[in-house]
Amino acid sequence: MNRCGKNGILLWALCWVLGVCACSGPAPERMSVAVTIPPLQNWAEQLAGGRVDVVCAVPDGGNPESYDLPPSAMVELSRCRLYFSCGHLGFERTWLETLAKNNPSLQVVDLSRGLPLLYGTHVHHHGEEEHLHHGADYPDPHIWCSPRLARRMVESMYRALVEADSAGATVYEANYRRLDAELAHVDSLLTAELAPLAGKAFAVYHPTLSYWAADYGLRQLALEPDGKSPTPQYLRTMVDSARRAGVEVVFVQREFDPRQAETFAREVGCRTLMINPLAYDWSDEIKRIADAFVR
Repeated sequence: MNRCGKNGILLWALCWVLGVCACSGPAPERMSVAVTIPPLQNWAEQLAGGRVDVVCAVPDGGNPESYDLPPSAMVELSRCRLYFSCGHLGFERTWLETLAKNNPSLQVVDLSRGLPLLYGTHVHHHGEEEHLHHGADYPDPHIWCSPRLARRMVESMYRALVEADSAGATVYEANYRRLDAELAHVDSLLTAELAPLAGKAFAVYHPTLSYWAADYGLRQLALEPDGKSPTPQYLRTMVDSARRAGVEVVFVQREFDPRQAETFAREVGCRTLMINPLAYDWSDEIKRIADAFVR
């Protein structure tokens, strides 16, 4: 082939490439969604199947009751289209309004909406009686710790994703069905494992497991009254209550100083276990907590 022929072929190929690029236009911008805590990040990423970017506001190891958002994270969150909130965490009460003002197009999806929320989860004990103390006017925020409520939260996330990105509806539906089946399996395992222990009590430093206990008919004794460090007098009362209830384990979240819980456990004669309900690998952690309670 002569030189002119080769140049003609190259020119034709270049024109074809340019034509394809012109017809296709710029690549669409990826949608970003935000969540408050790592378990929600896990669920959102499973639902999205890589179609969207997921930003977690409170990083692993952060306390969602009191986390202070750095400016760099504020910028990242201001680019998100959806925000999946638990509804009543301290971080959300502090920061969501500011985030919405900085990003008027941000749609906040309150995953607690329509769920049976618990109030008065801090239990004070006086003699042989139990009195519920309501403390703040906000409901217990730890809804993600319930496998049964987790399924409804995931359904709300799925529907919001489909509404925001209808082109991905088929992907979202397939992923939702797979994730819902996984959560249903976790609930089934825990139901079978914990049913023989219905009515049994456990202690926990911060009342994180209220919904988990409600799912399976268990009793939670919280050592931290109304978000404050327990006084020696309060701990003494709780020790007596735990002994009467036959408490065998006290759970401690890694965000909290374990020393008071360890002192409590020595007085009661039970063991302590560090737990992480905020773990990204939510299913494994929830099952680990159940296994520890049964042991």
